[in-house]
Amino acid sequence: MDGAGTGADVAHDAQGRFVSGHSEYAARKRRIAERLAQLVADYNPSPSQKQLLAVIAGHLDDAERCRSAIARTRATNAARRLLKDIPRKPPPAQLETARELLDRLP
Repeated sequence: MDGAGTGADVAHDAQGRFVSGHSEYAARKRRIAERLAQLVADYNPSPSQKQLLAVIAGHLDDAERCRSAIARTRATNAARRLLKDIPRKPPPAQLETARELLDRLP
């Protein structure tokens, strides 16, 4: 191990030692909250679907962090099945180009 990742993790200081007060539970909650904010920004959920997005964020975190391929696949499939029922936000409208605006002038 060359030490390239030393100090890069939240749980470690610059010398690679564990920092007091860090817990994997808090780190997981933080990752899920970030993923939930991203999902809410990408989808158009109702209030009940917003609660499902929290569950989906947990599945996506498990799919990203699990060591077992079976658990990763199971979590990915669960998130995919739940996400298919939540509508995505419509893409932003395409802005007119300068040429189109000039062509409309009298």
